[in-house]
Amino acid sequence: MKYLQDFLSLGKMTVSNVIHKIFYIGMIIAAYKSYMFAKVIYMTCTYEKMVRHIEGRNMYSYTSRTVNNAPLAVLGFIIYFIVILILWKLICELLLKFFTYFESHNKDY
Repeated sequence: MKYLQDFLSLGKMTVSNVIHKIFYIGMIIAAYKSYMFAKVIYMTCTYEKMVRHIEGRNMYSYTSRTVNNAPLAVLGFIIYFIVILILWKLICELLLKFFTYFESHNKDY
């Protein structure tokens, strides 16, 4: 209960705690954006797959059908998530340094 009261009151949380919470929220948003990116790849990148049909004894016919590329979508999700996460980590580290600097210099006043 005390944590909720500290969260709802202004000026009680440190800069580090606020940036940590922003970082975790950004990770959730990055995962959602990565999922949407992978979904677009899955829906737009297709390939032809050969399907064999049995017509009779030892006689086969082949047709092709388009299949969505799931492995490419998973790889796209992983790469996109890692790149976005690295950029988000860099931004949060810079914000932490920036606000910590101002927090330490404003304690003197």
